[in-house]
Parts: sequence; C-alpha cells; structure tokens
Amino acid sequence: MTMAGLKNAGNMSATAALQEEILTRTKLHTEMVRRLINDPTVQPVELAGFLEDVANAYLSISEELSQIAKAAEGR
Repeated sequence: MTMAGLKNAGNMSATAALQEEILTRTKLHTEMVRRLINDPTVQPVELAGFLEDVANAYLSISEELSQIAKAAEGR
C-alpha cells in the first residue's frame, strides 16, 4: 500500500492500515513460500528472487512507517 492508498483508507489510521497490510502480506507470503518449497520444479534462483521481492516489500512498509513516525514527531 502506498502513501496515496493510505489517504483513501477511510477512518483507519495510516499506521493501522500498514499493520493490516503487514498481516495480509504475511499470510500471502506464507502460502507462497509453502507452494514454492513443495514444488520440485522450482529452482533455488526462483525462491531467491521471491524472497528478495518479499524483503523489498517489507522495506517499503518500514519506510512508510518511518515517514509516519517522523510526521507525528513534527506535530
């Protein structure tokens, strides 16, 4: 979810929206890892690429949370 998406989150605070995003992504990623590991045709490089994508997604969320925290400190 991007900052623009957070503006459309209705009554949900930006932090709560990101927390919900983390929970949703975690469930999805868990299922995807399970499938990748159980699929004998998946090559290690494919799993590595997926894990890199997952890491980047969480880094983006981390950056957004940091921006929210900095903005809150500035108030």
